[in-house]
Amino acid sequence: MEGEFWVVRTPTQKACVLDSLNRLKPSADKPMAVKVGPFKATRSTLQNRFLWGWVYSEISRQLDEAGIVIPCDDGTEHPYTKDVLHEVFKQKFLAIGSIEAKGKSIILYGSTAKLTKKKFSEYLENVRRFAFDFWGITVVDPYVGQYKAIWGELSRGRKDNKRG
Repeated sequence: MEGEFWVVRTPTQKACVLDSLNRLKPSADKPMAVKVGPFKATRSTLQNRFLWGWVYSEISRQLDEAGIVIPCDDGTEHPYTKDVLHEVFKQKFLAIGSIEAKGKSIILYGSTAKLTKKKFSEYLENVRRFAFDFWGITVVDPYVGQYKAIWGELSRGRKDNKRG
């Protein structure tokens, strides 16, 4: 998005916005757009990185390790990539309606980018719960998994030291 974006909470912030608006130089060739409405916080970048970098990655990795793939109509198989998982979960949890024409329908899906932080957190939990219920996959929080890996290495180190 080009231009400026403001979240106004105080009279001082409002004055700054009005000052910026007064400096606009719109013309017939270059019109300006201004939209004013209530602020709605959407999901954070950190939440999105967690979804793509951890949750989808873990599900994809565990499905791959288990040899679970998508059987295709042409006889081939397709892995559950992060992109495929995103589409699957959007269909499962973000359906917003459908359009119909000539006896056919298309289902419309929402975007995770437009979810509030609270709704995004609910989406994340739904994804994790579905992965467990449908495939038996547990997506642990990264720090728990990392802690267990470190503990495993330490435990192996202790056993090796006792032998030597």
